[in-house]
Amino acid sequence: MRLFRSTNIDFHGLTKACVSGSLALIAISTLLLFTRGLNWGVDFTGGTQVIYAFTSKPDEAQIRKIVEGAKVPIASVQRYDKAEKNQVLLRVPMEKKEGRDVSSEVSRALTTSLFPKGLEPGVFDLNLNGAAILAAKLQQADPENMAGRMGADPKVEYERIAETIVAARSAKGLFPSVEAAAATPGISPAVSSWLKSSTVTGPFTLISTESVGPQVGKDLRQKGLWAVVLSWAAMLAYIWFRFRSVSFGSAAVIALIHDSWITLGLCSLFGVEISLTVVAAFLTLIGYSVNDTVVVYDRIRENREKPKKEPLGPLVNRSINETLSRTVITSGLTFLVVVALFFLGGEVLRPFAFVLLVGIIVGTYSSIFIAAPLVVMWEDWRAKRTPAPAPAAAAKGGKAAAAKGR
Repeated sequence: MRLFRSTNIDFHGLTKACVSGSLALIAISTLLLFTRGLNWGVDFTGGTQVIYAFTSKPDEAQIRKIVEGAKVPIASVQRYDKAEKNQVLLRVPMEKKEGRDVSSEVSRALTTSLFPKGLEPGVFDLNLNGAAILAAKLQQADPENMAGRMGADPKVEYERIAETIVAARSAKGLFPSVEAAAATPGISPAVSSWLKSSTVTGPFTLISTESVGPQVGKDLRQKGLWAVVLSWAAMLAYIWFRFRSVSFGSAAVIALIHDSWITLGLCSLFGVEISLTVVAAFLTLIGYSVNDTVVVYDRIRENREKPKKEPLGPLVNRSINETLSRTVITSGLTFLVVVALFFLGGEVLRPFAFVLLVGIIVGTYSSIFIAAPLVVMWEDWRAKRTPAPAPAAAAKGGKAAAAKGR
């Protein structure tokens, strides 16, 4: 399938304007990175991420106010996953105080404000407690009267029942009522009756807690940076070896740095959180961008090997035109997929999709207007530095040939 046939766009003539534009974008990105910096996630800075699900649409501003009122610092409060799941992600920065149970403090603050009944003596919140605590409560109450049964192990049996109830809660997100919990498949009428009489269901549940120490965050940041730098070095070595030319390898890596730096600047501008997922997106971007560049380079090499010789500038221009249809189709289809991922993938995948979205645009542009033209500029510069044959030597060679002819 070809979108364009026999195109003759003068890409080579746009080299100066495009290189100037790219230098301007790199300068703006550098300014943004030094002034605004990057929004490093918990993966790199250390801290705690806590995810809660609510029975109704949560109010982020109210949640922030409640948690900060309990003396728990909050870096951000944002909606998480699909809107109908009513989930919120809270990020708590790393503190000097060791061993602080942030999730417990946040849960207590939210319970105090949103569900005071949950703190009353003897009240057991089915939505807020895990399987281990529920199993202990069941074993203490012993609704199945297992203590009087021969050969029965109450601890094992009630752990199984508790896991069944918590699994049902996880499938629903959280129990909307005690009746919903009591209707859990696989539990006996005695347990169901105990749930109705001895438990309550609060308006939220703790989905997950993730903590990263400051040293781990520092190590991850260094390893993430090294992963990107080493990928550049690997691409340089591969392209240099494949095309037997340092100009091809260097131009491709310069284009990759160009793509990564501009994308990073836009991440700074829009406050995209830099996490391990985003680092993976940058590595994906590097692989995708260099693949497009190699396709153009392959056509340049094929055209240079033909008997008919032509100057490198027009040859590169013709090669880009010949691969233009493939570039547009590949980039366009990938772009459509990433757009869908950006809008439909939820909050977790949005930073990943953003990096790829920007990267596809910038990477396609650099393959056409940066990587290939840089090869021409490099070869022209090298040709100017190569000394021409000395006139005297040429004249001497001509006389010797004339004498031989006589």
